Amino acid sequence: MKRIYFLSLFFFLTSCAIFIPGYSDFSAGKKYFSYGNYDRAIFHLSRSLTVKPENEKAIKLFELTYDLAINNHKEKIFRLLSKDDSSKWPLLVSEYKSLINLGSYVIKLRPLLQKMIDYNLELIVNDFSIELSNANSLAADYHYQLGLIFQDKIDKESQKQAAVNFRLSQNFIPSYMNSKDLYEKARENAIFTLLIQEFEGNKKYSSYIRDQVIINQSRISNEFLKVINRDQLKTILSELALVQSGITENDYLELREISGADHILTASIITNYRPVEKISDKNISQKKQVVIRTETYVDSSGESKKRNIKGTVRATVNHYKKRSSASISLTYKIINMNDSSVLFNGEVNGRKEYFHEWATTKGDKRAVSRKYKYLINRGDEFSPSKDDLMMVIVKNLSIKLGQKISGHYTN
Repeated sequence: MKRIYFLSLFFFLTSCAIFIPGYSDFSAGKKYFSYGNYDRAIFHLSRSLTVKPENEKAIKLFELTYDLAINNHKEKIFRLLSKDDSSKWPLLVSEYKSLINLGSYVIKLRPLLQKMIDYNLELIVNDFSIELSNANSLAADYHYQLGLIFQDKIDKESQKQAAVNFRLSQNFIPSYMNSKDLYEKARENAIFTLLIQEFEGNKKYSSYIRDQVIINQSRISNEFLKVINRDQLKTILSELALVQSGITENDYLELREISGADHILTASIITNYRPVEKISDKNISQKKQVVIRTETYVDSSGESKKRNIKGTVRATVNHYKKRSSASISLTYKIINMNDSSVLFNGEVNGRKEYFHEWATTKGDKRAVSRKYKYLINRGDEFSPSKDDLMMVIVKNLSIKLGQKISGHYTN
């Protein structure tokens, strides 16, 4: 009993602490401080003090963490500045931004603490705006110059790297020099055209996945990827009268020169379905002592009173369970149509489980345990069909495969 009491008290005090203003952020600040993630700790401690400025422990931890965070970034800046490598400038931009961000928390809290508890937050906040501006210029130029180097190479991968660097230069200084025009030119040269072949396996589900991937990729319009959809293929075949010559949309090697495709995606799916299996446990005996009636009696003082008469009531329960499942495994590979080399390959999987249980009873329902009462109230339900389970999976796999493809051409 003592153990139960102390556990109850612990959970009560814990639940109360959660509702103390600023407690959650103060707790998170301490956690990140212990991990050595001082920037994140400052963020949470600042939020905690904003709602509860009188928290002295939070103030002291904020001051300690701020100094540690500032020194940490200054040490990184010192090491970076000592390097004779232009790649340091994007990293220095990040460090200066972190220092400015840390200072903003102090600037925000200082007047609040002064007003609410008459506390002077004596922390030094330096201005790094000039250093940041200089680092931004040099970081933009670093990526711009790197883009020019890649631009001189005609292969698509190099053009892609050129476009990426021209784009990155604009992250530091918008429209840096002529980086915007150079980006568009390099991106156009870097676009890979992808043909998606009909998938092998169950045609109903594989066709759905393929069509959804084509539709979504076309809709997303990836930076360096163009997917040729079914209508475009049919147009190519029709316009060139290739249908009459026996060439179909699956003859991608024949279509390589015609469509200008660079890569081809092939895939196959394996489906597995376990039909609904029903398990029953019948005639489970239930009994309980309950009040079955009341009777009136006269006590020793002659006063009439009532008392409960208990008895055993009984019932039987039939407990039913049913389950089924479906799964799909999809493997794919993306092939370079120029030399038939495999560029990317992978696998996506999906599974859907179905389970339902319920119960029925005969006899006095008062005898039924709480567990079975709940199941009796649930009752039976229609089980999902094979298609119901499979369609949940294929919709999910369409998204997963699309993300995989996007990742290959984005990274």
